Amino acid sequence: NIDYRGYIKPRSRDSTAETNDDDPVLTLQFSWNGVEKFVGTSFIGVSPEFELALYTIVFLAGEEENIVTLDTGNGEAFDLNVKCHKYDRDSKVGSCYVEALAHYEE
Repeated sequence: NIDYRGYIKPRSRDSTAETNDDDPVLTLQFSWNGVEKFVGTSFIGVSPEFELALYTIVFLAGEEENIVTLDTGNGEAFDLNVKCHKYDRDSKVGSCYVEALAHYEE
């Protein structure tokens, strides 16, 4: 039971995040079973296997913030900050998620 609360525009520290209506990352606010999620992100149009593989690589890389460029193969690219928070003395994934930084055409 999800209660959609609205779209959140991408943000970046220098306030230059540029997006358009076909970005592969959606940032939104929602309530799920009565628990408020103030900021949630989701990839659009990718397989769960891709998302799980990306988060696994980020976790194994050992950094909390990882800037990556996602090339769609059709002339568009996206800069993403993949954040990975560790749990239990760095041996387990606590949370991983993406933050859209920029969208551009190559």
